[in-house]
This record gives sequence, structure tokens and C-alpha cells, in this order.
Amino acid sequence: MAGIFFLSNLSCSESSNKEISRGVYFWKSKFSLSTSELSWLEETKIQKLYVRFFDVDWNPNLNKAVPVGDVTIITKKIAGVELIPVIFITNRTLLNLPDSLISELSNNIYKKILSKLSLFETHSTNEIQLDCDWTETTREKYFNLIKQLKQLTEIDKIKLTATIRLHQVKFFNKTGVPPVNRGMLMFYNMSYVSDIRTKNSIYNEEIAKKYLVNFDKYPLDLDVVLPAFSWACWFRNGRLKNLINDIKAKDLEANSNFVKDGKNIFRAVKETYLKGNYILTGDYLRTEETDFNTTLDAAELIAPHIKNKKITVSIYHLSGEVIKNYGKDKLTDIVDRFN
Repeated sequence: MAGIFFLSNLSCSESSNKEISRGVYFWKSKFSLSTSELSWLEETKIQKLYVRFFDVDWNPNLNKAVPVGDVTIITKKIAGVELIPVIFITNRTLLNLPDSLISELSNNIYKKILSKLSLFETHSTNEIQLDCDWTETTREKYFNLIKQLKQLTEIDKIKLTATIRLHQVKFFNKTGVPPVNRGMLMFYNMSYVSDIRTKNSIYNEEIAKKYLVNFDKYPLDLDVVLPAFSWACWFRNGRLKNLINDIKAKDLEANSNFVKDGKNIFRAVKETYLKGNYILTGDYLRTEETDFNTTLDAAELIAPHIKNKKITVSIYHLSGEVIKNYGKDKLTDIVDRFN
């Protein structure tokens, strides 16, 4: 994954000539902000709120690309923050999408975004972001989709941005560079989450260091989003079944339905529900966690490689843990690494 009160921009020190904005991602099925979340946005001087509006996936029964996972809009007014819609597009959509339907899909995506924006009391936005882990096989279709969508957004003076993975910077000569206004570097999800042997796919400093090349050559200005989340990777018969958000090791340690089989590996010893997911006996969960120190370390590692003068530094994603552990001073510590 958007009315605006602008708090001076601001996280810049007097010795820095960088213009830094602060952002946070909202990645839940209901856009409903509590009083504490609204207070946190104001206290931390968040300027951009990236909200996942919906996904685009391929429906084999209908043989067409369809919107799925629409966010339900509950909070319709947010003072002081620019709301930025984020649309996730699955790679299989691009694999199956005929070239003849690219223009139609871009029109449908834009119409749906505008329809959702109209639900807000102040429904203008300056940016729309696309999220897609494209491949060499789907690159041409994805870039064509971007070009078609960009023609529509430019009429309304809306910038189009896209998420960028680390491998898409390191190997940009092979993966290509999307024809957008800016990129949002996702500085997390660094190894294979579906591999049961992975220790922590969210953030691994040693893996990250292997990808810190070609940033001086990458032709697109980059913003950065840093990890501030935890989840449990749920495996059945050795295969990843789902990701269960906001689960930590301490949660499973306190749950008698699980026994610890490793540092962050838990085995279900009884059938149970976990956040709406039906866990069977013998299923495994691998907890992956980040905290403030993880986010700060990630910021320190990537900051020297981001050379553009204007940058948005964001964290993923808005949650109770973030509100509790990423207060005004701590968020400033993170942002200041980019000065």
C-alpha cells in the first residue's frame, strides 16, 4: 500500500541538505485508525500513510485479472497525513494476462483506486504506488501496465511509484527499471520465507550486505521502507501454508498447544485456532521478529547507499507494537541516519 497538514519537513538537521519525509505502511483488511494510532501519527510527524487498497490476482475460473482483498474503509478523515494508495499485483497475473488486456486492466485499476479515494472526506492524493515482484518473464507486461497507468495518473497530476526489491537494484541490467517517478526500496524480506530452513527471512544483515551494489548506478531515485513487524511462518508437511501477522515467540511459548522445537521453531501438539487460522497437530510455525534495534541497524546499513537529496523514510507496518516501541524520539533516531 493516501488532505494534508504538513509539519515542517523535517527531520533534517541544520547540517544536512537532504529533504526527508516520514512514512508508515498500513497493511490490514480494515482501514480503521484508533485514537492511539492517530495520536502516534501526529506525535511522530508522519507525513505519508501508505495504505494497501486491494490486490490484483489472476482468477483461472474467470480467466481474467480481478481485484481481491479490498480494504474496508472505516476511518474516512485523517488530519495532517497524505494518504497514498498501494496496489499489490501478483506475478501470476502478469504471466497469464494477454497483451491485449493490459490497457483495460490499467483503466480498471485506476477507476477502482479513485472509487476508494472518494470514500474519504478529503480524497485527493499526490501519489499511487504499485507493489509487484516482477520477473524477467513478466517485466515487459508489468512495465507496459505501468506506462498505461501513468498516462492516466499524469492527467490528474498524480505521481506513480513502485516498490523495488534489493535484487532488482543489484541486477537492474537484467530485471530492468520500472518507468515510474520514484522507487520505494523494500529493505526487508531478504531470504526465502517458504524455505523451512530459513532462520529469519525478514531481515538478515549478512544477506543484505551482499546486495548493496549498483546503488550508485541505479537510475531511479529511491525512498526506503524499513522492517518493523513480526510474523509466524506456518508450515504443513514442509510447505509454507500461510504467514500469520503480529505473532512473536513469546506468544507461542505461552500457548500450551505448541512446544518449542528450536530457537524460533514451534510444533503444534494439539489442533487449535491461531488468529483465525486452523492449525493441525504436527504443523510447524517459525517466528520471525524485528524490534527497534533491528530497524535502526537496517537504517544505518542502507542509508549511505541512498544518494538522492529528497527521500521518504518509512517503516512497515502500523501496529500496536510500533505504537508502543517506536515513539517520537526513536523514529527520529531512525530517520536521522539518512541525514
